[in-house]
Amino acid sequence: MNAKFLPSLAAAVVLTSLAHTAIAQNLGEHPAVLVARTWSSRGLDPNTFIVLHPAGPIWLTESPTAKEKATHGPTAHAVKTDKGIEK
Repeated sequence: MNAKFLPSLAAAVVLTSLAHTAIAQNLGEHPAVLVARTWSSRGLDPNTFIVLHPAGPIWLTESPTAKEKATHGPTAHAVKTDKGIEK
């Protein structure tokens, strides 16, 4: 071995022997275990009740501008006044 290499190797051995061992923390149970435990008491059946993501796509059969052109102008919108809703 090279004599220049031995001091750095000795320093590395000393420093690693001074390091403390890591103690694992309890992370709890696996998510599948938690779901299996509460599966029979769930309120909604996820196979029949599906909530879409709020930023999900909305599929239109026709563009809004083409729909306005087909009705020959912009659609009438309801206007709220003091007397009620007028068209």
